Amino acid sequence: MYDKDTVKKTKTEFYTSFGKFMGKHHSSQGNKVKWVNYNTGIKHIYLRLEADKKSARICIDLQHKDDDIRELFYEQFKALKTVFHETMKTEWVWVEKHINETGFDQCRIYIEINEFNIFEKSTWKKAFKFYKNYLLKFDSFWVEFKDLFLQMQ
Repeated sequence: MYDKDTVKKTKTEFYTSFGKFMGKHHSSQGNKVKWVNYNTGIKHIYLRLEADKKSARICIDLQHKDDDIRELFYEQFKALKTVFHETMKTEWVWVEKHINETGFDQCRIYIEINEFNIFEKSTWKKAFKFYKNYLLKFDSFWVEFKDLFLQMQ
């Protein structure tokens, strides 16, 4: 078990290191991107990176408070599921009803790797490569299909 200070320091160092690792990578349109805090440009659609002592994940969280609007966003992603998986070169997990860490309903689409521990620096490179691979692919997908979601706002 790790104390709060150790957890906070480790996560800060991990994400700062990842930000530096990705610093040389630009978006598919050539723009500089803060990959750790990827801005989808759509309110209530978030791309999140998560890491803990068991796994590392990339999540697309649909967090609109209105259930019907959140469902519309999810349905739009589902309509693009085939092209999404083709772009990602692998299938992701789709969860229509997910409760986030603060107790709110959301939809989540994610992929994760196991055999990773944020407290073991020797595993960080594995997570960095995983994040890089899927963030760059997601960016290509998002550039092409973001406008469909903008129209739904």
